[in-house]
Formats: sequence, structure tokens, C-alpha cells
Amino acid sequence: MLEKHIISLLSQHRLPGAKHLPQAIAQHQVVRLLKDTLSPNQNNDLLAFAESVDIELHNLEAQGEILLGTGRRVCVAQPTLWVDAEEFITSLKLIGDRAYLSLIHQLLETGQDPGETLVRPRSHSLARIRDKLKGSGVSCLTIDQSLGNLPQPQVPSSWNLRGQEWLETPLSQPGESCKVYGYLPKWGSQRDRWQLIASQSHFLNLPRLNLLRVSGGVFLWAEQGQFFEITPDEAYLAMFHLDLQAQEPLRICWDEQSGLLDLRDTYLPKAFAQLIWRLSNPNSEHNRIRYVDAQNRPRVKAALERLGCVLV
Repeated sequence: MLEKHIISLLSQHRLPGAKHLPQAIAQHQVVRLLKDTLSPNQNNDLLAFAESVDIELHNLEAQGEILLGTGRRVCVAQPTLWVDAEEFITSLKLIGDRAYLSLIHQLLETGQDPGETLVRPRSHSLARIRDKLKGSGVSCLTIDQSLGNLPQPQVPSSWNLRGQEWLETPLSQPGESCKVYGYLPKWGSQRDRWQLIASQSHFLNLPRLNLLRVSGGVFLWAEQGQFFEITPDEAYLAMFHLDLQAQEPLRICWDEQSGLLDLRDTYLPKAFAQLIWRLSNPNSEHNRIRYVDAQNRPRVKAALERLGCVLV
């Protein structure tokens, strides 16, 4: 239920003067607006509710529904129709901006309820569907296209860091209210690789440390004595790059025979997460334990190995 509320809320926030574009809003605003929709008998613990919203936001980015940006800002993703089979299309799944739903149903002549996200187009031809969507702002993406477009693990470029300078030194007054962690590739889970930095001198005595995380989920990149804020997606790509550079690849639990993939302690770059979420289903035990059908296991394995992961 929370998932639907978040997508609906973000789809309704439009850029003034350009209603075809969504507007990013701060995560604390999302929490406040969602909190206002709760009934009086629901949990009134704001901190616990904010934590549950944060978890759901990361899950939604993994699904391709939203984008997490700098400044802890959130925006609904570009509307995209996922295509499972290219030969004879019977349905397409919309992810992202729901404000385009009515237009999609109209252009594809579905005859369905305009709020339905599983779209059944009148035409079964991918070329014709794309032709009808041309100029609408809606993209149509196949699984193989998504797999072919996966980025390589990489650190943020100097160009992308421009204008993202973090004016305050995050290590000036670390404490309970402002904890700072540094990413150090080593044996263990992704969570184990984040080391608490006690002080400025502690930071300087560590081996070269570029990737930091500040309380509240803000990621920073340290370069030439300066700090830059980066997006969660840039941070995740950098993490896997640093793992490969240090020859400490991340080990992920993957039972290829049963198709169970355990990602409970692992955050993936959004393109990889979206692909794997599309190729799998949540296990009944946990949303981040994924069940992958036999036909999709080679694709999932190839995506994870592209990140340098060792599947165990």
C-alpha cells in the first residue's frame, strides 16, 4: 500500500509551467505528505515511519519506479513500458510516471481502464507500438536492450562532480547526530565494507578513501581534498569499481539450481536492480530474496558478473 501511495504522490508533483515533467521533492516532504494520509490508529512514530519510507524508496528505485538524487530528493522515473517477448506482444508493464497512463491507453487503443498499469495494446507488433508512442515521452524497452545497455562499474567523472561541491567538511564534528562512514573494500558483505570514521585524523590515517556516507543517506566523493555530493546510483557504481580495483569482489549468495538470489545486504546500481527485479519475483520470506526462473538465470548471472560479483 505504501508503495502505491509513493508512486501516486510523486506522479502528481509536476514542474510549474511544464506539466509534462515531474518535479523532484525532498524525502522529508515525502514522509510528511504520506504521514498526513495515515489514519489516527496507525503508527504515529515519525522516526520509524521515515525509516520504512526510506526502505520503500530504495525498493522502488530498484523496480525502476523512482529516481533518488542528490540532496535526498526523490522524483518519479520516466514512463517506460517493459516488453518481455518481442515477437507477439500481448501486454506491456508500465513503470514510472503514472501521469502518462491515460495517454498510453489512448495511443495504444487498449480499451482498458486508464488506471491499469498492465497495458494490453491493440497491435501486437513492437515496431507499430513504438511508432504510436513516438513523441509521447514514453519509452518502450526490451529485456535484451536493458541487458545490453548496462553501465560498467565506474567512479564519478570530474564533469559530473561540477556544481556538486559539499561546502562543509563532514568530518569536522562527527558524533551521534552526524556519523560518517567510509567505503573500504574487504572480505564480507557490502554492509561490512562501510567503516565508521571517528575523526578527521582517523580519516587521514586510512588508506586512500574516496567514498563516504553521511547520516541520512547522503553519499560524498572525496577528491583532491574536496568533497562532492553524488547520487546513490553513482555511489553504487563506484562501490563495485572500488571492489574490482582492490581485487575484493563482492560475494553474493546465489543458488543457481533453485534460482534463489539473496540481495538483502546488497544495493545494486539502478540499471542492474531494475533488470534483475524484472527478471525475478520476490520470495515469500523477503522482498530482496529473489526467485529467478530457469530461463532468466543466465541473464541475471551475466548482469551480476558484469559488476564483478562472485556468485557463491
